[in-house]
Amino acid sequence: MSYGLPTTTSAAASSGTTTSPDTVTSQPSQYCASGSYADAVKKQPSTSDREAKSLAPRAQLLKDVHQPSNRSSNISGRQATAYRGRTPRTFQPVAKRPSSKAIEKNINEAYAIFNNKDFIEAEKAFRLILHKYQGLLSSSEKQDITIGLAKSLKEQTFEKRKEACSILEELRLDGRFTRFGASTIHNLDLALSRCEEALGRNFAAERRLLRLRRKNRNADENQLCKSSRYYAADISNARLWQSMGKHTLAETLLLNIKTELINELQKTLYAPKAARLRKYLDTVNLALGRIWPLMNKQQQSEELLLEMIGKRSDDNEDKLCKHSDRKDIDLALVIIWLDFDKRERAERLLLSMSRKHPDDSEEILCRPTGHQGIDLALVRTWEQTDKNKLAEKLLLNMSCKHLNDDEEVLCKPSGHHDTDLILVRLWQKLYKHQRAEKLLLNMSKKHSCASEDELCKLTGNHEIDLALVRHWELTGKYKLAEKLLLNMSGKHPVASEEILCKPCWNYVIDLTLVRFWEVVGKYHLSERLLLNMIGMQPNNTEEILCEPSGHNDLDLTRARLWQIMDKPERTERLLLNMSSKSLNVSEESLCKPTGHHDIDLALVCVWAKTGKHKWAEILLRRCRDMYQTNECEYTLLALSAGQAGFMEMISNYPESANTLLVTSIHYFSLACEQIAEKGPKSGNDNLMKALEIIESALEKYPFNAGAYSQKAHCLRMLGSSEQEWREWFNRAEMIDPGRAYKVKTDFWRSNETTALQKLLASQVK
Repeated sequence: MSYGLPTTTSAAASSGTTTSPDTVTSQPSQYCASGSYADAVKKQPSTSDREAKSLAPRAQLLKDVHQPSNRSSNISGRQATAYRGRTPRTFQPVAKRPSSKAIEKNINEAYAIFNNKDFIEAEKAFRLILHKYQGLLSSSEKQDITIGLAKSLKEQTFEKRKEACSILEELRLDGRFTRFGASTIHNLDLALSRCEEALGRNFAAERRLLRLRRKNRNADENQLCKSSRYYAADISNARLWQSMGKHTLAETLLLNIKTELINELQKTLYAPKAARLRKYLDTVNLALGRIWPLMNKQQQSEELLLEMIGKRSDDNEDKLCKHSDRKDIDLALVIIWLDFDKRERAERLLLSMSRKHPDDSEEILCRPTGHQGIDLALVRTWEQTDKNKLAEKLLLNMSCKHLNDDEEVLCKPSGHHDTDLILVRLWQKLYKHQRAEKLLLNMSKKHSCASEDELCKLTGNHEIDLALVRHWELTGKYKLAEKLLLNMSGKHPVASEEILCKPCWNYVIDLTLVRFWEVVGKYHLSERLLLNMIGMQPNNTEEILCEPSGHNDLDLTRARLWQIMDKPERTERLLLNMSSKSLNVSEESLCKPTGHHDIDLALVCVWAKTGKHKWAEILLRRCRDMYQTNECEYTLLALSAGQAGFMEMISNYPESANTLLVTSIHYFSLACEQIAEKGPKSGNDNLMKALEIIESALEKYPFNAGAYSQKAHCLRMLGSSEQEWREWFNRAEMIDPGRAYKVKTDFWRSNETTALQKLLASQVK
């Protein structure tokens, strides 16, 4: 049976095989810093080490078994003689092997259940086949069933994902290896890499995929991004790089695969092969449509996705909002339109996919379609358009609950973690904190009256644990949040700083801990853990510390952290290195966009804060022309806040949430300058204007995270209680959970710290 991937024989033939992976290296490509996650193999008993230790003797045994011999490979010569020398009185019946077609039918039925996303039933089906035909399966049949079982386990709990890895690693011992160290068992390493990614072992997954694609870890970018013609592995590698923040590498690889597929299709006459190639091309196009919005290339993405379903961007609204027969493409378009603030269009398309109409009753609108992706996308769209009542009602209907149910029923888990966690987030946004926490604790099988140790026990499901960490952080229960997070890392709160800052080698948990310590002001711990994650130490030279690690998410996190820690020179140097620039080049080269939206805006921020306003403005204007994003336009306006000519500039824009926010920031900046120069009372008039404008913005455009944050800044500067202004910061965090983790472009607040210090000094007197 075929699943659209190269067979074991072809994979082995293309690369050459060996019976031992002794030559396999456990190092990453040059895009992962030495001593980083990718080198975790040196610091912990990794998959590669276990394979290397256990496979060598077994491989030698296999080699010996395949040598011509007069002896039986299963029993010794003496045992064989003894067996032949006696005649048993009775014979045990030999189990008759069923036909290959019967076994194949069972396997196909199990995969059909898996493809229908019923992963628990798929797991049962695969286990049943293994039990039913125990000892009667061929090697290839056993491999197909084991890989199917692992795939089913991967889609369930964290513990089952670990089991999936274990059974695949065990199966791997029975195979042979290419000279790059990849298993020649059909589909095995591909499935194992996805299980490793699901466990947060991104660099281990990356190493495995590079070996599978026959790429050397020390190869340059051009070589790494060449298609290996093992398209499933190439596409998986691109998807992994996307999740690791290596968007340029992912995009380059996808474009190279696309070129290769188009060329091969033009030469292919065999219809089944052409159909398979077209399917891969479709997958690549969809992957490009999903990665380009992350690179702020929404327009390219929209055009490609519309072309895939026979539409154009200049079609009328009715045609654009009519659903196609491709749900995956329609849902990708919804995401892009939400990013473009085309929310009405996104809602219309989703309603069309749901066979509903905007004028339908609330009862009909909130009726689940049975397709979780469509229903949850509609929830997200209603959240963004402030239709929170509809969003809540649909989520409850998906869980077979109703708005008028009592608290006990509402907070009972539905059994669908995705739906429950989105309901938690919505309740947080609506300030229903007690209800949100109760649902999370019920999902964790805990009780609010339990001891601190019981509350901070792991559930075995990282998504639930991380949601609980996030909730406790939002509600100010920092001790509980930190303790649970440290438990997830296998650490104890009273451990030494050295142990606390050792990575646990789960990327998501480590990065969450970095960001948590940053939020609570433990910057030195945050910095040390972050540097350990990329193989650096705080006492390294400036040159080493400012080298990019190749992982944009981690590097931008470093830049943001150093910015908060008031290390602008180090921040600038790192961002310039990430941009392949130097201060020694011409202004023209220095102010040229890199093609990476977030890096460019971070550099704009640093330059504005360090007084390099000319460079900041030139780069920002070029970024606006290249990326055409709301963030660039908003940042360009904000760059002028507090300066002469701002009101004339803002008058050319129609009123929106952003223009009101920036106008409030303008008066706030003027007030901070006055307070810094003349004293606490001098800026009151401008502060009151700033507060009045932002309150007007919140009336017209509610649930705006930037507006909530700005109101908090105004109240703090006006001398309100910490409890009052902190509440508005918390509201901003609830609406935009990733807000605290972004590289801030709020350089217009450069005088705020000085003004706050003057206010504090006056209060002390």
